[in-house]
Amino acid sequence: MLSLIALPLSILIILKYFKIYDISSVIAYDITLIGAVFLIVMQVLSYMAVRTANQGTTFMGKIIKTILAVPGVIYITNIFYPLSLGFDLEIVIALFLFTEGIYGLH
Repeated sequence: MLSLIALPLSILIILKYFKIYDISSVIAYDITLIGAVFLIVMQVLSYMAVRTANQGTTFMGKIIKTILAVPGVIYITNIFYPLSLGFDLEIVIALFLFTEGIYGLH
């Protein structure tokens, strides 16, 4: 149910990325940082829910959860230790959040 928050969050990040609308005048925090933290928290909560419901997770399940959390971890790492990335991480986080939100609709 929490993954439904990811859809509007991803749309807000996409609007900010393409400079259509920036929500920073309404929200005091960086919307991409909120998205990155949300991405990490959702994967950790999902991992714990699957682990308790199924008495463990598969190796593929662990890999998928890790891959989905990587952009959030890189974004937060980039705040404290600036990295030289060849791509814009903001749109990657928005796409991962959008995917998580669409997946949560089924």
